[in-house]
Amino acid sequence: MKKSLYSLFAVLAIFCACQDENSQLGKSLVESSFYNVYADTCSVDISTILLDSIETRGDSICQLGHYRSSAWGEVSATYYAEYSTSDFTPNTDYTYTLDSLVLRMIPSGHFWGDTLTQQRISIYRLKNPIVLDNDEDLYNSTVLPTEDAPLFSFTFTPCPGRKKEVSVRLPDSWGQQLLNDLVAQDDYFDTQDKFKKKFPGLAFVPENDGQCITGFMVNDSAMSINLHYQEVSNQRTGQVLTFNVNTDYAYTGIRHDPTGTHLASLKSGIENLVHSSDMGCLAYMQGLTGYYNQLEFPYLNSLGSAGQIVSIESATLYLYPLARSYNEVSQLPNDIRLYITDENNVLEDYVYGSDGVTVQTGDLTIDEMYGKETYYSFDLTEFIRNNYGTSGIKRQKLLMSLTDEESTTTFNQVIFTNDPEQERQCRLDVRFKIYNEQLNAITGFPFCCAVCVRQASPPWPRTPPTCPPPCTEWAN
Repeated sequence: MKKSLYSLFAVLAIFCACQDENSQLGKSLVESSFYNVYADTCSVDISTILLDSIETRGDSICQLGHYRSSAWGEVSATYYAEYSTSDFTPNTDYTYTLDSLVLRMIPSGHFWGDTLTQQRISIYRLKNPIVLDNDEDLYNSTVLPTEDAPLFSFTFTPCPGRKKEVSVRLPDSWGQQLLNDLVAQDDYFDTQDKFKKKFPGLAFVPENDGQCITGFMVNDSAMSINLHYQEVSNQRTGQVLTFNVNTDYAYTGIRHDPTGTHLASLKSGIENLVHSSDMGCLAYMQGLTGYYNQLEFPYLNSLGSAGQIVSIESATLYLYPLARSYNEVSQLPNDIRLYITDENNVLEDYVYGSDGVTVQTGDLTIDEMYGKETYYSFDLTEFIRNNYGTSGIKRQKLLMSLTDEESTTTFNQVIFTNDPEQERQCRLDVRFKIYNEQLNAITGFPFCCAVCVRQASPPWPRTPPTCPPPCTEWAN
C-alpha cells in the first residue's frame, strides 16, 4: 500500500510540473484537457530463478577451475571428454620413435577469478565410456565416475586476455604405449566403439584450493591430444597424430555450493523464484550455474490515476549492476535477452526492437571512469502498451537470461541492484499522454475537441453531444 501511495503521489507531482497545455481555442468556455506527462517512478519487481540443469554437451568452450566468491559461493568446473580414434598405417620400411605426447589447450578469453594465481588440474581416466542420459543429453549436473588415482597433474597460469596457448606434456610412458599399439596395428583403433572401450575418456578435475576458472576452446585442434613421433629410415621425419575431442560425448560439469550467500535457500524451478526484496534487494544472473530472472511491473496500472485516459508514448527499462560486483575477477555479459511469457510462464516471443525484427540484447553502457553509470537498457514500449490496463491472467511477464551460448559455456554474471532507497536502481521510465474530460462552465457538458466546441451553442441539447474520447480533433 505504501508503494502504491508513493507511486500515486510521485505521478501527481510530475503531472503538475510537466503538463503541457496545447489548446487555446474557446479558452473562455473550455479548459485544455490534453497533457504530456513524464513519469520515472514505475517499480520493477525482479526475481531470481535457478534452473535445475543446463545442457552442456557439444559446446565449443569448456571451463576448468575452482573459485570461491563471497557473492556466489564455491564453484568447481570439471571437463569430461571422450576422444576420437585416429587413422594410422605404419610403413614396414620405417621405424618409429616417440618425441612427446602433448595436450594442447587454447584459452577462449573467458575467466572468473584471479588470473594471476596458478591453477592445478588433475587428469583422471574415466571408469566407463560416456553414455547419454535418457533424453540423449549431458548436463552441468552430470557426474561420472573416474579411476581413484590421477594419470597426471599439471599447473598453469591463466592468460585469458592474451589467449596464450597452454601445452602440457603428458607422461612419456603413456605416449610410448600409444605409439606401440599403433605400430602393432591393434584393432581398438579400427572403430570408435572399440576405441572408447579401450580408452573411455578423461576427466579434467581442478584442485579445491584454486582461485580461478578459465575457459578453453574445444575444436579439432584445441583440447586435443597430440602424439609427436619420428619416422626413421635413411632420415628422420617428424610427424604428429592428433586425437581430438568427440564433442558428441563431452561436456562441462559444475559443482556449486552457495552456502553463506543470498542464494543458499533458493531451490530450482520457476515456482521457487525469490524476489529481490527477499535477497537483500539484489537479483542474480549467471551462466553455467543456471541463475536467471523474472521481471514484473506490479504498479503499472497506477499510471491511470494521472488521468481518465493514458496513452503510452515510450517505455525504457534500466537495469543497474551492483557497484563493485564486476571487476578484474569477473565479466559482465555483453548481451542479455528478454523473453515474453504468459501467466503460466510459457514462452511466447523475444522482446524486439522498434523495427519489430531485431532481438534486443540489453544495449550495455559501461562507465569506464567511475562505474556509476553502467547499465543495461531495453525499449519496452510495445510490451508496456500491450500490458497497461491488464491484470491477472491477461498480464504478461518477462524472463531475462544470458544468450543461449553464454549460458552454457561461460560464468559471465550480473548482480542487479533493486533498492528503492538508493540511486541507480532497476527502474522503468515511461512517457505518456493523459486526457481528462472537462465540463463546459456554461452547458455542463464535456467538450474535448473542435467538433464539440462548434456544437456548444444554444439552444443546448438535453444530452451531451456524442464524442467518445479520445477525440479525433483536438482543439488547437
